[in-house]
Amino acid sequence: MRKPKAMAAATERATMDHDPVVQGILKAISLKRLRPGMKLGEVELASAFGTHRTHIRQVLSHLGSRDLVTLIPNRGAFVSQPSPQEARAVFATRRILERAAISAAVDNLTPDAARDLKGMLALERAHADHDRWDGLALSADFHLSIARLSGNPVLIKFMEELALRTSLIIAQYEPAGAEDHCPDAHPDIAERVLARDKAGAISAMDRHLTEMEARLKIGSEGGEAVDLAAIFEDLGVIPQKRSRRRVEG
Repeated sequence: MRKPKAMAAATERATMDHDPVVQGILKAISLKRLRPGMKLGEVELASAFGTHRTHIRQVLSHLGSRDLVTLIPNRGAFVSQPSPQEARAVFATRRILERAAISAAVDNLTPDAARDLKGMLALERAHADHDRWDGLALSADFHLSIARLSGNPVLIKFMEELALRTSLIIAQYEPAGAEDHCPDAHPDIAERVLARDKAGAISAMDRHLTEMEARLKIGSEGGEAVDLAAIFEDLGVIPQKRSRRRVEG
């Protein structure tokens, strides 16, 4: 009965993706408040989110399975630090998969799919000058929308993983103050997909990924002491002046 077990595992993983602690950590990483290499203490996280350490261990294990957190025996959990080689490999893989996604999306384009893609662009434009987290999430969702139009569930899954890994890479290597031009590049890609201009859409996507990679300054960053609770309070992930709860083992 291996199939039911696989389905149960997939359901559990999808549920953990929406866990508030998972989402809080991902938000803090994407907004560069949790930097690669920073330690994620179980006690501190449990206290900050008002939960227990068993829950935090589940969260860290889940993030570890996605290579966003590195778990080191007897030392703890740390935000993963993608090497320069890994960063380049992720972008190289994205180019291959995004080209395949666009090709299939153009082939499978329907009136409903075209309407959904236009809606995605409108939503991204509406949030262009608002919350940075929303903007990053919408930017990633644009690429996932193209993948979903392919109708290939395996490709979609790989793109979801690469989108998360890209967020971590950007958090590590993007210099402070760098401008995000993704909202400017996406309309050109979408318009070419809607026009069924496969070659043009692939070329536009290649340019977009090249520009994303060019913003990154590959180098090492040292760790620093952080107040996890203060970070999550500043981001609105947990309420200000929260009441302390007992941290259970």
